[in-house]
Amino acid sequence: MQTATSGYRRRLMMVLGIYLSIIVAEVIGAALTDSLALMAEAMHMAVDGSGILIALIATFLAVRKPSKKRTYGMMRAEIVAVLINCLLLFALGGFILFEAVERWINPPEVAGEGVIAFAVVGLVGASISLILLSRGAKESLNVKAAFLEVMSDGIGAAAIIISGILNVTTGWNRGDALAAAAIGVIILPRAFMLLRQAVNIILQGVPAGIDIDDVRAEIEGIDGVAAVHSLHVWALTSGVPVMSAHIVLDERGRLDGRGAEILDELSEHLREHFQIEHATLQMEEPGHVEHEGAMHRGAMAVVA
Repeated sequence: MQTATSGYRRRLMMVLGIYLSIIVAEVIGAALTDSLALMAEAMHMAVDGSGILIALIATFLAVRKPSKKRTYGMMRAEIVAVLINCLLLFALGGFILFEAVERWINPPEVAGEGVIAFAVVGLVGASISLILLSRGAKESLNVKAAFLEVMSDGIGAAAIIISGILNVTTGWNRGDALAAAAIGVIILPRAFMLLRQAVNIILQGVPAGIDIDDVRAEIEGIDGVAAVHSLHVWALTSGVPVMSAHIVLDERGRLDGRGAEILDELSEHLREHFQIEHATLQMEEPGHVEHEGAMHRGAMAVVA
């Protein structure tokens, strides 16, 4: 099955190539100018680049065919990639903030002109990468993670340019530490947001953009459906929502033998209104719920 991220594999590869070029340039620039901000941005981009690489690897794993041991294949490899990226971002943000405090207390001499030149390279690269990823960020959590990483890199590059201008015009060296701290501050909230979204998928929470009450109303609005219970909606990975439900047919639906017709109509409605391609629907007659396990009856009580 094609995942949302897989459709943007080529663009992710292009962005990774841009990042590798910028990282090399900024490491050289940091060595020549003694700029913590440039080194912090290079490290930030290295982590972001590794996140993009992990996302790319995950796209190849995610489309592997299902097996007897993994009946959905390895779609959730993408979410594992997001979790790894979040941990790297938390570690990097803390390290940069620590180093920024040290540089604020003991500011070194920084070559402002060189800082500006190398930061401009980073800003241009980030801008191109944002254009490449903007569309995919609306469909895939992994691409969204990469997009937000690139956006923070662009903001970081802009902050470095400002610090370089201040250094050249006023001789203020602490601006470099301040720009580095800004990069660290940008990283941490973003990492937390991505972590929260990834954990929601792992815990099989309802995907963002889908209201469980709307799904229930859509099902119950189908002619021949009396009720729905044991309704569950979750995501295998970003952009791949799935659903299961027990559908109780009304008297007309049962007597007319319209079960197959109702099933087709339900599948079409779920696909059209909620982009749910994979739905497991159990058709039932009234009273069957009494013969089901406690888990189904409990689910009916919680979401009814």
